[in-house]
Amino acid sequence: MAESKQLHDLQQNFMNYVLGESSDMVEKIESTPALSAKGRLDIYATAYKLRLKEAITTDYAKLHSYLGDEQFDTVMERYIDKYPSHITNLRYYSINMPILLREEPPFNQMPVLAELATIEAAFADSFDAEDHSFVTINNLAELAPEAWTTLQLKFQKSVQVLAIEYNAFAIWQALSSEETPPEANKLNPVVSWVLWRKADLVSHYRALDAAEFAALELAMQGENFSVICERLLDFFSEEETPMKAVGYLQSWIQEEMLSGFNS
Repeated sequence: MAESKQLHDLQQNFMNYVLGESSDMVEKIESTPALSAKGRLDIYATAYKLRLKEAITTDYAKLHSYLGDEQFDTVMERYIDKYPSHITNLRYYSINMPILLREEPPFNQMPVLAELATIEAAFADSFDAEDHSFVTINNLAELAPEAWTTLQLKFQKSVQVLAIEYNAFAIWQALSSEETPPEANKLNPVVSWVLWRKADLVSHYRALDAAEFAALELAMQGENFSVICERLLDFFSEEETPMKAVGYLQSWIQEEMLSGFNS
C-alpha cells in the first residue's frame, strides 16, 4: 500500500511539473553529464505542450490561417496557461477558445476572432453529435389534427444556431476556399445561422431570416406549435402565419434537422 501511494505521489508530482504547477520533481531526478535534471524534465514538458498545440491547431485551423503562425502561437500559449489540461480526451481540450478570445485582452479587441472560433467549434460539435433517427414528411402527415396545438419538436443533437455580429462566416468561407478573407466588419443587422449534420455525415449551414430564427429558437427551447405561430404573427398576417409555420416545419424535416415529435 505504501509503495502504491509513493508511486501515485511521484506520478502526480511529475504531472504537476509537466503542467507547470507546483512541483519539486527536479529534486527527484538525476542530472547527467549531457543534461541537467531540469533539462531532462523539460523534454517531457515541451513535448506535452506541443501535443496540446497540435490539438488546438486541428480544432481551429481557420483561425490559425486567419491569424498566421506567430499570432496564433501567442493565442495558444495564453490558452494553455489559462486552461491547463485536466481531461483525458484531447477532443474537448480547446472548447474554451471562444471564451478566451471574447474575454481576454488583446484578443477581445477583435471580436471577429471569437466568432470565428465559435463557428469552428460549432462545426466540430455538430459533426461529433450523437446520431438519432430522422423524422419524415410521412410522420408529419400521420399526426392527428388535434395534436398540432401542443406539438413539440425534437431536434437532432447536431443542430446549432449562432447569432453572428461580424462577417465571421464570410471570413470562414474564404479561408475554407483558400481565398483571401475580407476585412472584418460589423453586420447590421446581426445575422443568425443554423448548422447541422445530415445522414450523409456532411455538415450543412445556412443563414436564417428573422422570422425563421424566431421560430427555430422557440422550437429548440421546447415551445409548442401554438406558441411558435403566435410569435410568427410579429412577422406575418393571421392568414399567412399557419402556412409559414408549416413551411418552416417541412423544411426542417426535409433538411434532416428533426428526430421526433412530442404532442
